[in-house]
Amino acid sequence: MYVSLYRRYRPQRFSEVVGQAAATDLLRLSFLEKRLGHAYLFSGPRGCGKTTAARLVAKVVNCERPTSEGEPCCDCDSCRAVVSGEHLDVMEIDGASNRGIDQIRELKSHVGLAPFMGGNKVYILDEVHMLTTEAFNALLKTLEEPPPSVLFLFATTEPHKVPVTIRSRCQHIPFHRISAEDIVEQLRFVASEEGFEAEAPALWEIARSADGALRDALSLAEQALALGNGALTMDAVMGLFGGGSRGELERWVTLLRTDPAQASALLKNLLDRGVSPERFLDALFPLLRDMWVYGQWGERSFDGLSLSDEEKAFLASEVPHWRTERLKAACEVCSSLFPRARWGLKSDIFAGLLLFELLKGEGEGASRPVAAPREPVVSKVREETSPFAAEAYAVDFDSLPPVPVDRRPGPGERLASSDPVIAEELVRERQVPPMCSSSVADGDGAAPEAFAALWQDELPLCAAMLDVDIEVLDGALSIDYARATPLARAVLDSPRAQLALKRAFGVGEAEKKTIDEAVGTEAAAPKPQGGEARQGQRRSVDSSAMSLPELAAYLGGELLVEKPTESQDLEEMEIL
Repeated sequence: MYVSLYRRYRPQRFSEVVGQAAATDLLRLSFLEKRLGHAYLFSGPRGCGKTTAARLVAKVVNCERPTSEGEPCCDCDSCRAVVSGEHLDVMEIDGASNRGIDQIRELKSHVGLAPFMGGNKVYILDEVHMLTTEAFNALLKTLEEPPPSVLFLFATTEPHKVPVTIRSRCQHIPFHRISAEDIVEQLRFVASEEGFEAEAPALWEIARSADGALRDALSLAEQALALGNGALTMDAVMGLFGGGSRGELERWVTLLRTDPAQASALLKNLLDRGVSPERFLDALFPLLRDMWVYGQWGERSFDGLSLSDEEKAFLASEVPHWRTERLKAACEVCSSLFPRARWGLKSDIFAGLLLFELLKGEGEGASRPVAAPREPVVSKVREETSPFAAEAYAVDFDSLPPVPVDRRPGPGERLASSDPVIAEELVRERQVPPMCSSSVADGDGAAPEAFAALWQDELPLCAAMLDVDIEVLDGALSIDYARATPLARAVLDSPRAQLALKRAFGVGEAEKKTIDEAVGTEAAAPKPQGGEARQGQRRSVDSSAMSLPELAAYLGGELLVEKPTESQDLEEMEIL
């Protein structure tokens, strides 16, 4: 009869247990120092070595010639009897099948008997959490004070279901998931012992799919060997899993960045080949997480990731093209889809949701190309203007989308701040490089000094000044608007800009006035809108509760609102 790989390569010594050095060293040293307890509780995920460790303890306590390192000899009659399951004093009980009080009473009736083979009696209860409450209660007294030659070894995958009265009478030893690196090394060892070829990507794919369980890894390898005609190849592994390997997902992520249409086609192909949405997310999330971690800390993060050399090379080449914020958002998308995938989600719906969520953030936060100038949405601009008159833009406020809270100024806050977006828009309307063809920038007199004084704090105003000629005539400012664009005119004619210009050029008593006084004077009079005078005076309102358009109108400022296109969000609207 053929014996499975995981049975043939079950560890026979503590040193052969993979990935559980802390637990096995504790048991081995406790035996050497004669401090081995009478009851142990081994907990951990499936396939990590709990039952194997219990059998090793049973072997070493009954071994006729244990080694000086605390290992069983594996040659004596007792060791061979334990391996074959014929040892009369080693009883392995399935807690799921023998979970009632009657089975525990029968066990108690045999505990007091002397060992049949002259060693120690060992009771191994697997899946002990399946015992009933009555069975646990019946076991309490015996477990607390067993005969000197009796040893209880409990194994469970759910230690929280074991009553605390039982746990307190045992030494609890936790077992952990086996790392992918350790599983790969064990698979290589098995391949060399069995004499079959094994491709490195196939080993890594099996190790990840095993999820820390060496028994699962050996079972998957055995199935892939059958598909690969005696060789462990990547094609055989993909035939077993139906696709969705790390390599395919790496290619999919690259296409998601470079060619979303091909990425959509590849995703459909993977789902049509049998990859379930849950398995796809299980494989995609670790890849995106690894990319995010590498983007945060670079090659220093390799110590905390289970990666092959090829996968490290992929991260080094692909991650620089991604922003960490987008990778983090992609991980959150995967986590939000996990519950739906587990409860059942059609493949086409899953593909649509995933692509929509991952692609809708494309380009956010990245450097955006300069767009062509867009026509401002205004109902009417007053044709007759003077250098000191505020040009009124009549805007339909009801048609405007709500302004985000973080874009609303508080009381006394500047309406025209040193916003580089506004300055960029001004330069784009001029369609010439900044610092060109302007008497402000390269003329003589007070204009260059005023420009330099305003540059740090009034960047939009400085950009607008490049489109006009400014000089002081008879103690007053004179502005030539011959080359000015509507946006530049709106900036320059605002009360705040007029006050800043007067201060910079030293005109009048502007340095003694505050911003509130400047804008308040003009706000006191009704402003025209749409060519018709508004009826009545402005109402007194708390400015902190106003939206940006309302506050601009209340203060008598100028407002330029550009209509957003479908590819623009509200943050791209330039509002003065």
